[in-house]
Amino acid sequence: MRISIIAFTDNGMGIANTLLNSLKNIDLINDSCINDLDSNFNVDNDLVKNDIGLNLNLDCVSVKNDVNLTRCKKGNLFNWVEENFSNSDVLVFIGAIGIAVRAISKYIESKVNDPAVIVIDDLGNFTIPLLSGHIGGANEIAINISKILNSTPIITTATDINDVFAIDTWAKKQGLSILNPEKIKLVSSKLLKSESIRIKSDYFIKGDLPKNINVFYSDDNFLDNLDNNYSKDEIQDTLNYDVIISHKIDKDLIKNDNILFLIPNIVTVGIGCKRNTPYEIIEMSILNVLEKNKSHILSLNSIASIDKKADEKGLLEFSKNYNLPFNTYSSEELNNVKGDFSKSAFVKSVVNVDNVCERSAIIQSNGKLIQKKCTGDGVAIALAIKEPVLYWEY
Repeated sequence: MRISIIAFTDNGMGIANTLLNSLKNIDLINDSCINDLDSNFNVDNDLVKNDIGLNLNLDCVSVKNDVNLTRCKKGNLFNWVEENFSNSDVLVFIGAIGIAVRAISKYIESKVNDPAVIVIDDLGNFTIPLLSGHIGGANEIAINISKILNSTPIITTATDINDVFAIDTWAKKQGLSILNPEKIKLVSSKLLKSESIRIKSDYFIKGDLPKNINVFYSDDNFLDNLDNNYSKDEIQDTLNYDVIISHKIDKDLIKNDNILFLIPNIVTVGIGCKRNTPYEIIEMSILNVLEKNKSHILSLNSIASIDKKADEKGLLEFSKNYNLPFNTYSSEELNNVKGDFSKSAFVKSVVNVDNVCERSAIIQSNGKLIQKKCTGDGVAIALAIKEPVLYWEY
């Protein structure tokens, strides 16, 4: 996580240095990473002194945050925001909230893309999440920073202060991409009015149902886990759902103005191609196979191939453009994958393994094939999936 801090006064710099030293190895999105905080935080007129003791959850000590600190000089605030707004996960302003509002206003785009923005007053009394409270994690980050500073977090989002299920925070915690974030307000509005919402999921969700949540599962096998008597007609009545959780999204259904779509990143692309296959061909081939399988592009979590393709420009460009990890495996590793795969004597003669795309998809995903080898334009593609593990708790 990249955290950018800016301060304006000596007091502010004292607070900033406390954060600089404390945040480098703390998972700010995980409450369990800051426990039993013992903080002696003293404010003098001229200087903030601190002696911070943190009891860290051992599961979190491997976190490495990139924390940078700037003391604002005359005229460079807007340059700092321009430089850091799109390149940081968290912006921390130590000063007046009005300064922060004016500084970031022209850069705000959407709750999906904007960084978490936190404001801390010059005495360190209050920690305020200003932007991206849920998806960006600003609320949780502010609460955890307040534990370090012994300050008061000021949370203003309606679902949080009313103790109502927050669908966007939950989705982020579960690793679900939000296809149409503008529909979040429809779900939250119903819950804030104590109305029930209907969620259809292709995957079982463990734990106790939150208040006013009704869940319907696509798989009949999940029904044994529910204390309800929903009919198949009710379950298949897709248009009456408030939320649909699936890696497969029907194009016509997307046009429905009342449904929030949440997509798990659970599909792996296994791919083989001729040397120097153009990026455009690779991209078109992958998108065509996804469409054939009715899997949404947001469901992708990575691409995989044989190690001989580690420097394939088209694959590297696709990985970069879609922000997907690209991993490769040796022929020996691919040959050791167990399963029933499409076989090619020609491919085996070239790379010493009878199938690259299916085997690499399986080894990368540790799951099962949902699309066997599809070929065209010198590209071979397969898709594999590993079912997500979802929990109601967040």
